[in-house]
Amino acid sequence: MREAFAEGRIVRTWPMRGTLHLVPAEELRAWLAVLGPRTVSATAARRRELGVDERLDAARETALAALRHGPQPRERLHAAWEEAGLLGAPGRAYHLMLALHLDATLCMGPLAAGARDQLVVPVADWVPETGEAPGRAPAPGAPPVVVRWVRRYLRSHGPASVADAARWAALPRATVRAAVAVLDDVVAVHDARGQELWCAPEVLGAAVRADRRAAGVHLLPPFDEYVLGYGDRSHVLAGRHAARIVPGANGVFKPTVVAGGRVVGTWGRSRRASSPGLVLEPFEELSATRRRTAERAFARLPVL
Repeated sequence: MREAFAEGRIVRTWPMRGTLHLVPAEELRAWLAVLGPRTVSATAARRRELGVDERLDAARETALAALRHGPQPRERLHAAWEEAGLLGAPGRAYHLMLALHLDATLCMGPLAAGARDQLVVPVADWVPETGEAPGRAPAPGAPPVVVRWVRRYLRSHGPASVADAARWAALPRATVRAAVAVLDDVVAVHDARGQELWCAPEVLGAAVRADRRAAGVHLLPPFDEYVLGYGDRSHVLAGRHAARIVPGANGVFKPTVVAGGRVVGTWGRSRRASSPGLVLEPFEELSATRRRTAERAFARLPVL
């Protein structure tokens, strides 16, 4: 991963939903051309409140000046903006950074040597132009980058619905439906409720083969796609427990315990130095066997 970042093959940015994503560098501009305006529109009220737009040109100039010395951590750009008198309001630094990522001025490139911090770089220097016209699409239809993205989503998340894909990418359902219509490597299936779902043909066989392994106990990280990747989570999570994995509905999802394909609790690491270990918070009583399996899964996790 470090190598891919260092070589500029992948970058990190906020293409949609105000959430950081890894993006193939060669598609960065295309993603932002399609998705960026939707995020800008969704954050317009907050931008006005913070006076972001009237400070954006100065923030861009200040950031690019700081980056002439090479990739920099976000904190260095925040400090430069502070020195230039551009901050002063809580949240303004984040929204300036977000705006300059959405307009393809900045992105996050290499990781700092010996650290987990990701450094900010100018898109113009870091990401070569590809010549693709990202926003153009045959009418009716979807831009090529959206067709590619929908294919990847359905191959990695399928079986999934058009609504699932549209929600995940913050795109109109009609756009996603148009993309699905031109894909020749996905098939339609129906769930027990008759809902139309889409996936790669090989996924159907893989799902059957994976049944035994999926029936075990798994400790998933926060924000895992098993939960977040779908609008309708009822197939993996009982509605009465939904608030337990995102307390306060603040968008911060807890690590989850999955057993038999269902989310049955949350987990964490003990912060006591005297007894480091797994802390389980099951929604209902867990059997001794499942607890032991969870402990073994925890023992296999890397220490971060």
